Amino acid sequence: MPGLEWHGASEQSELGLNGEDTLGRQCENTAATARMTNMMPVLNGILPTHLQEKGEEENLDIRNGIPQRSESGAIPHKKKVCILSIDGGGMRGIIPGRALAYLEEALQRKANNKDARIADYFDIAAGTSIGGILATMLFTAGRDGKPLFTGEETWRLIAEKGKQIFRIPKTQQAWAKLRGVVTPRYSTKYLEALLKQYLVRDNSPLTLRDTLKPMLIPCYNLETAGSFLFSRAWAFIDEKWNFNLWEICRATSAVPSFFKPAKMRSTNGVTSCTAVDGGLTMNNPTAAAITHVLHNKVEFPGVEGTRDMLVLSLGTGQFDQKYHYDQVRHWGAFQWATPVVKIVLDGISDMVDHTVSMSFGDWHKQYLRVQVSGLPGKALKEMDDGRMSNVKKLVKLADEMLDSPCMEHLPYGGRSEMENTSNRDRLDWFAEQLILEHQARGSRTAFSEIPLPDSPSLLESPAPPVPL
Repeated sequence: MPGLEWHGASEQSELGLNGEDTLGRQCENTAATARMTNMMPVLNGILPTHLQEKGEEENLDIRNGIPQRSESGAIPHKKKVCILSIDGGGMRGIIPGRALAYLEEALQRKANNKDARIADYFDIAAGTSIGGILATMLFTAGRDGKPLFTGEETWRLIAEKGKQIFRIPKTQQAWAKLRGVVTPRYSTKYLEALLKQYLVRDNSPLTLRDTLKPMLIPCYNLETAGSFLFSRAWAFIDEKWNFNLWEICRATSAVPSFFKPAKMRSTNGVTSCTAVDGGLTMNNPTAAAITHVLHNKVEFPGVEGTRDMLVLSLGTGQFDQKYHYDQVRHWGAFQWATPVVKIVLDGISDMVDHTVSMSFGDWHKQYLRVQVSGLPGKALKEMDDGRMSNVKKLVKLADEMLDSPCMEHLPYGGRSEMENTSNRDRLDWFAEQLILEHQARGSRTAFSEIPLPDSPSLLESPAPPVPL
């Protein structure tokens, strides 16, 4: 039923919110059940505070923190911004790609619409490195007006083209061991040709302004010694923030030692950027996406906090490698070299996950992080392994991830498994919430119908050095 979502259909049933009782009896039973099971704090969080405060002004009948049905039988709907975030990770992008394929299939099945696409149900997408490439392919329109790629096609693109992208020409294989040490390991021409194949149309490059929904893709700008976010919102405000999509994808995936930096300019030539991999500072862009939504009052009006959001964050795997004191106490720089890289890669993404999860508080079910834990150590080297044997291994990891217990950060409780709930179960639940939100908006798929203005009033402050 379209309307204010509590914490999912299963919990509505447990709290007595389903059935044929009158709504008044449901509220009484819910309150009684909550008192007996110490669940009243959850009930107090069911309705956003700003709706409780504005109940009279919006003619809402609110009892026990629950919005009552109107005479028409409908429960007032508080829109939620639907956010998709995809981590970086090279060939390991197959992992979130498989999750996206499953989510899109679930949307088609549950909405009874074989043409349903990921971009139809999300309001904004953020992606780093390979995640940025996947987001671009999912949220850029083809000639027919539909997204360039389906969810299934995202991971197949990596599987089929990875070996070509991460390839050393035969004429240079004698020096293969030195490539990546004294020179970039791979040529960029294969990656650039692939990106242009999809993102240049009739000899005219597609730009940020051509995406179906708002986009955020990070890189690290060597010229300013800081992170830089390519943002569709800022691209509409000023041409100096508008960039070609194929160059954005090239920039966010310019992993040092793998590829040379990307030298690029905005479409009007004003803004210059020498970019390397966005994953160096923002491998998990979820927090950046949430911050952008909170400050973008034109595209996302009325959003006051995380309670007004549905967020899906897809990881590419983490190592979770443990070390004992006796094992490491005599280590020097040589022994620490590889472990430090693993710790940093895990730490950047995991800290974002933890912080975002804490920010949702009582609405923590509206945030879903799907991640593979316990990657084998050699997976660090497999980020650029495009061989079919590695592809099969990554597909197997992704499928095992879907059936593994879903993990979540609990306030002051650390990361723990959700009881009897797999990642597949949570993606099914998330698909249902996306469909409910989509149905509640009727024929509109965008969060707001307000056109983007050609003035800085889009955001609350003037353009910062790193446009959000």
